[in-house]
Amino acid sequence: MFLSTSEHTADAKNRVSVPASYREALRDDPYDAIYVLPHFDGPFLECGGEQFIQQYRMDIANLPRYDRLRKDLEVAVLGSIRRLDFDSTGRVTLPKEFIAHANIEGRCAFVGCDAHFQIWNAETQTARMQAIRSRLAERLADPAEAERMGGGTDLGALMQNSESLQALLKGEKL
Repeated sequence: MFLSTSEHTADAKNRVSVPASYREALRDDPYDAIYVLPHFDGPFLECGGEQFIQQYRMDIANLPRYDRLRKDLEVAVLGSIRRLDFDSTGRVTLPKEFIAHANIEGRCAFVGCDAHFQIWNAETQTARMQAIRSRLAERLADPAEAERMGGGTDLGALMQNSESLQALLKGEKL
């Protein structure tokens, strides 16, 4: 499982250290590597281990053989993904085209997303996180939305009445 967000620096040779906790999550993988995909839904890289790539393969295989979505995903995912091996210090070398896709200029943010993780330009990720927190605070303030998300009407009421929870979602220091 990949959790948390951390920033790292890509050096002049496009090498970046993968967080130790992420490498630990991959310890049972057959390869000492990560799979990296320049994502088709935005300027970021989607990454994971063997389970990550196998899930994509199964999802694609479940589509009809001549389905346009299947063909597009085969090219966008399977045709673009790269296995990047770790060096002795836990770094991988990001291909230049991946660096360009994610607009990585030195600092990058590793964002844990459970069974996979993302790599973003650090400044873009900071702005993105602020926007996400703002959207969540707005949605959770609505009791109907809070209930739809599994929190019941109590969560919506709690959000409306809790300044500290609202501040946390806005990214403010408590």
